[in-house]
Amino acid sequence: MDPAPAETVHLAIDDLLTVVAKAADDLRMFHDTVARARIKPLPPFPRTTVSLTLTVIERLKQVELDLREVLTALGLPESSSG
Repeated sequence: MDPAPAETVHLAIDDLLTVVAKAADDLRMFHDTVARARIKPLPPFPRTTVSLTLTVIERLKQVELDLREVLTALGLPESSSG
């Protein structure tokens, strides 16, 4: 497998950083909203939504693994936040 040119790598990293920053903001907002909602009585929660939450968890775990692969490929240490 041939390495990508440096310019391509830098553009890919810039794009990834932009998307990760936006996702981090969105996830923080979602977290804060759900955390506040836990204080209130919850409406009925459809089983399909419970199933969807499990799917989201699995996808986020996969994203974490993929991001760790990027760190490894870049020769960077993994974050100790996980």
